Amino acid sequence: MNRADFEPDVVIDAQYSVLGRVASEVASLVLDGKRVAVVNAEKAVITGRKEDVFERYRKRQQLGSDRGPNHPRRPDGILKRSIRGMLPTDRKRGREAFANVRVYLENPFEEPEATVLEEATIDRLSTIRFVELGEISTQLGASQTW
Repeated sequence: MNRADFEPDVVIDAQYSVLGRVASEVASLVLDGKRVAVVNAEKAVITGRKEDVFERYRKRQQLGSDRGPNHPRRPDGILKRSIRGMLPTDRKRGREAFANVRVYLENPFEEPEATVLEEATIDRLSTIRFVELGEISTQLGASQTW
């Protein structure tokens, strides 16, 4: 299914939103039967010290074997992997729900206005430490094509 075939019910803007909160919200929406598109994935954030976050993702990248687990490097892949982790993909219901999720680096849809999850957004001027997914991807060696 390509972009032209996917018509989402909900478009969520992940810019300056906490990764886990966006992922859990998307997981609950797709389990309810909605088709969800998440846009601006490279601007989603993970809270914590930069060094700690980079080390955690480097370790995940190095733990793989010939068959997996394969951890993505691109921001859209990291966000989609987080959403998958919050779905029961070992059951048919979870796999079908996961098929209704699309994650994009920018908004390819003209008509639907992207919904901003207020409970997931961080205050840009706060003292919370955070790292954007785009920074994590460049640290992991992803070719920056976004």
